[in-house]
Amino acid sequence: MHTMKYILWALLFTPCIISGQSINILPAPASFIALPPYDSIPVADLKPLQRDTPHAPTCFNPDGYVLVISRDQSIVYAKSDVGYAYGKKTYEQIRAAYVGSKVPSLELVDYPRYSYRGMHLDVCRHFFSKDFIKRYIDLLAQYKMNVFHWHLTDDQGWRIEIKKYPRLTEVGAWRTEPDGSRYGGYYTQADIREIVAYAAERYITVIPEIEMPGHSSAALAAYPEFGCTGRHIDVPNTWGIKKDIYAPTDSTFQFFEDVMDEVCDLFPSPYIHIGGDEAPKAQWRTSIPAQAVMRRRQLKNEEELQHYFMHRIESYLNKKGRTAIGWGEVVKGGLSDSMVVMSWMDKNAGIKAARRGNKVIMAPRGYCYFDYPQKGDKAKAIWMLPLPLKKVYAFSPSSGRLNDRENELIIGGEATLWTEYVKTEEQVLHQLMPRLAAIAETLWTNPAQKSFADFKRRLSINLQK
Repeated sequence: MHTMKYILWALLFTPCIISGQSINILPAPASFIALPPYDSIPVADLKPLQRDTPHAPTCFNPDGYVLVISRDQSIVYAKSDVGYAYGKKTYEQIRAAYVGSKVPSLELVDYPRYSYRGMHLDVCRHFFSKDFIKRYIDLLAQYKMNVFHWHLTDDQGWRIEIKKYPRLTEVGAWRTEPDGSRYGGYYTQADIREIVAYAAERYITVIPEIEMPGHSSAALAAYPEFGCTGRHIDVPNTWGIKKDIYAPTDSTFQFFEDVMDEVCDLFPSPYIHIGGDEAPKAQWRTSIPAQAVMRRRQLKNEEELQHYFMHRIESYLNKKGRTAIGWGEVVKGGLSDSMVVMSWMDKNAGIKAARRGNKVIMAPRGYCYFDYPQKGDKAKAIWMLPLPLKKVYAFSPSSGRLNDRENELIIGGEATLWTEYVKTEEQVLHQLMPRLAAIAETLWTNPAQKSFADFKRRLSINLQK
């Protein structure tokens, strides 16, 4: 009977690292050891998979596992259900890869490099069905991603049912297109609960994003009283940064507290994303209530006013046991201790936040924006430079500008898929694949184990199955 001695040996010494060279799985594991007598087993003769607890409980992290395949047994050693699920997925992937041939006797030690491995989808610019969201989640699970960042509100659509404010979906979920057609849709609270449960079964956390204080046009079309002008606006049918912004008033904050009450009831995620990017300040500069808040709070400029706005909502979420995530712009005008910074323009905001002691998620657009065209595609907009597979694979969330302690504050990375120019499910999948596999391996696998040439070999085999 196989024992844990090989596992301990793999972790205490330098094993024969040939991850990916002999087993065609994605993402590449931490290490692979061929077991004596170095024979192979026909797939049809593999023993049914069993689960056991590691004999040495500290030998790998909670999401890690050890998979052993020999003539005598197929077994996953795991400390947690998610670790076992990842081991089982690898076992199934190996079986699929070696159908009609033989699997080498092996011991595979595996655990993720980062605890946060995220993939985003914007459903505001273009709306996608509940069934497609499930399909999207299935793809994330296939590559051991563990976060689905769901961008639910923006200028061009409010996509989440809030029962206390029905006009958010009655009005804000719909827009009139340039050809006169009506476009839109939203997810009911029943839809959301179903999707969250579906993701949880696959060990994926769904993080909702409720955008503020900018990207607010759809909400203000429904409830103009929460804006700076109070005037009626339509839900925009064009892209770009719009000029409308929420007013920093008590009524607006009450609105957001009510919204967050329902959001937190729907999403058990420890994180709630509250946006913070591309917020226009012109209306605040001419708003009597906004300027009054600045004087009363002794705020020097509108950047500090944005920090005050974001911190009000963040503090409310903290009281509910949740942590806020904000885009990189939240480092301007002040930064609270608990805010997690998602750095999207480049790594600079994340570096600034990590030096301050905040947790960071790296999502720099030059490596992680999957709405950007793949190599050979025609760009849809002037700002979209090609983002080929090799560049995605080269991404690393860590930074040489940070010391080891600061780099430890980078909890992971995320790829984003904005949908201004992605209208259909087929286009989403085209933009996603195969770059999803590349970001998954980057966030899972230690850099020393990575090889782009071998990744392409394994990817080609994986995509044929």
